[in-house]
Amino acid sequence: MEFESPYTLERIKNPSEDLQTDLWNLLQEYSISKLGDPNLEKKEFFAILIKEGETLIAASLCYLFFKGLNLQLLWVAEEKRGQDLGTKLLKQIEKEALELGATLVFGYSFGFQAPKFYTKLGYEEIGKIPNYPEGQNCYFLCKKLTMELT
Repeated sequence: MEFESPYTLERIKNPSEDLQTDLWNLLQEYSISKLGDPNLEKKEFFAILIKEGETLIAASLCYLFFKGLNLQLLWVAEEKRGQDLGTKLLKQIEKEALELGATLVFGYSFGFQAPKFYTKLGYEEIGKIPNYPEGQNCYFLCKKLTMELT
């Protein structure tokens, strides 16, 4: 796609953390101006790690915004699965979300990953992209948080 002067189009592979932060801040600023609720301004990006000694055996990446926690990923080392580490990590994520003022946790999981893990723990399937990736489905999941989780 070409742009007429004075515009240029630039593709940046692996954008810097500073650029990502700046872009999220610009979107947040615009969104808050439209929502008109300063209670929705709080945002935080964080990881929760489980280690065995120095070895990472489970982890999550989370992004809180608009009183919702986007669970971007939850991972457990294959040899440690079936030991309730994923459940314990997810419970900790929900606890942290509540402490940060979140009212829900949302994310996605592919069919070959763990959508049943989430639904077993109270998450509701709220959407699906069929045949993505090919031969699988992508499930969007959400759980409303209550104080009973603590």
